[in-house]
Amino acid sequence: MFVELKDTQLYIDELINNKQYNDALANIVIGVHNSFNSEEFRHKHLYYQKFDSQMMEMSKIFQSSCQRSAQANVLIVVTELYQVGGHSRVVEDIVDEVESAIIVLTDLFWSYKKNLNHLNWILDRFKNHTVIVLQQTTLLLKCQELFNLVNRLKPGNIIYMQHHQDPIPFVGTLGYSASRKTLIHHCDHTPSLGNTLDGVAHVDFTDELAHICSEKLQREALVFPLYVSDSGLKIFPEFDQINFSVVTSGTGVKFARYGDLSLASIALRVLNFIEGNFFHIGPIDPQWLSDIRCYLAENNVNPDRFFSLGAVESLWSTILNLDAHFYIGSAPVGGIRAAVEAQGCGYPVLYFKDEANPEIMRVDSMYASEELGWATVDELIEVISDARHHHRDLSVRSRKFYQSKFSIGKFREALNCIIR
Repeated sequence: MFVELKDTQLYIDELINNKQYNDALANIVIGVHNSFNSEEFRHKHLYYQKFDSQMMEMSKIFQSSCQRSAQANVLIVVTELYQVGGHSRVVEDIVDEVESAIIVLTDLFWSYKKNLNHLNWILDRFKNHTVIVLQQTTLLLKCQELFNLVNRLKPGNIIYMQHHQDPIPFVGTLGYSASRKTLIHHCDHTPSLGNTLDGVAHVDFTDELAHICSEKLQREALVFPLYVSDSGLKIFPEFDQINFSVVTSGTGVKFARYGDLSLASIALRVLNFIEGNFFHIGPIDPQWLSDIRCYLAENNVNPDRFFSLGAVESLWSTILNLDAHFYIGSAPVGGIRAAVEAQGCGYPVLYFKDEANPEIMRVDSMYASEELGWATVDELIEVISDARHHHRDLSVRSRKFYQSKFSIGKFREALNCIIR
């Protein structure tokens, strides 16, 4: 679970001993950037323990003697925000619940400094809250800028939701002892900075990762629900045997273009089994879509039964009004937030479950019905064949599961544990 990059770590120690802090920070960024998504570590490791201790050492150059802050301010430190993606959405969910939230963008890659237009949607989305972009032009100066900001605002809570390779949030705030600090662990099963820091509460999104982090880090790990606002329960019409449709969603990143698990292969097999349609929600390359339609036609399936709905403003609202009965999870990359929305809407979710996945990638706790997991297209058809006879019961179970784990009440309960 713990990444070792010994040559880089030794070099950073040398830089810190020589007080070359900016170079040390740059080498941490590069070390993580070149390793966190590599085949050697992706989906196998979670922690950069040595880099964390080096960040802690550098944070000592920014020290404050303030006692526990009485301020209600909640500082959420992130690297960048995006209009799509689960991590950015969690920031939005927290801000919607916390009136005193202040967002600080470290702008590690100087994206906003290079193009201020990237900020427009953020300023519009958070128009009732304070958004601060760190302006300095070196990593060390950004840390100093953040430290000065924290001393001025005196937040009662600091929440870290940074990119994997961003050391600025930690080096710039760990020396301020008056705030409660919480790291919300990025949920894509790759190693990230900050996980092993002492004095920082640890939060995961799944029961499985919380168990692993609690065991490996020897500390409590809280579970933060992937809350999705309740947009209503779908009332499904009765269907007979195979006269029903299915829906799936996700960008091209979530699906395979070729091979046995390709979106085309899944669509073909499903459409050969059911009499209804196959709906796909999310942007998809026009050529890829054309290839799918050609593949269906070549295999004697009417390509007009494959509907590409493109990007939608709300997945939940879209499937609420769609003539479909089952939600098929994306494969080979699952989409957990989408599954939460589908279950809240009342859809039985047939999710991709690769038993060969490493321990840290297993997320069965996010699904209402584990018997609906599948690893091959053959298994998917078997699951659909059985599930069609129990649709009503599976739908009720999905809705109850959402209410018990992902509803606004559960979200607020978890948030109150983080912000004290």
